[in-house]
Amino acid sequence: MKTLQEVLRDVDPLANEVRGAHDRVAMRAAVVDAPRAAERPPQRRAVVVAVAAAVLTAIGAGFFEWSRTAVDVVAAVRFEARLAEEQPGTGLREAVISLAGRKIYLHPEAILTNGDIAGAQVVPGSTASTFGVAISLTRDGASKIFGATQGHVGKPIAILIDGQVVTAPTLRSPISTAGVISGDFTKAEAERIASGILGR
Repeated sequence: MKTLQEVLRDVDPLANEVRGAHDRVAMRAAVVDAPRAAERPPQRRAVVVAVAAAVLTAIGAGFFEWSRTAVDVVAAVRFEARLAEEQPGTGLREAVISLAGRKIYLHPEAILTNGDIAGAQVVPGSTASTFGVAISLTRDGASKIFGATQGHVGKPIAILIDGQVVTAPTLRSPISTAGVISGDFTKAEAERIASGILGR
């Protein structure tokens, strides 16, 4: 029976080579001490950095777009402006103006929503005890409402708060950058609408 040393000597692949023991030790040392694999080439690192930058840019752009439109989701008060008619017609929906009790007929598409409003503040109303809400529009909102109201002069435009028509004034001229929601609100109602439209 072979001893452990004999077994190990027999399985040593370098044992049967012509080289001496000194050469074998030197060769093993050369293999063990060889430099590690080269670092990743700079090109690969540059590609990884470029991909990471592109991903971060996309995330940033997505966040900016989300934050621009998120007001529609988080707003405490749902605001809409819709073109309206005095007479019923195809595709129009009947609605009643809350305070006046007058019927009007709404077009199906909203021409303004919360996301189109840049600012809102309480303003005095038609009497000392009533108030309205002045709104200023974003650039996109101003462009949308101007295009929609150009051909609607002399007809009503309905302002809806939480799905209820609160006022429907007759358009005297196209709306461009600002307007007033004049529903003869109490101060508390006007403040709730002004802050709620912007999601504050």
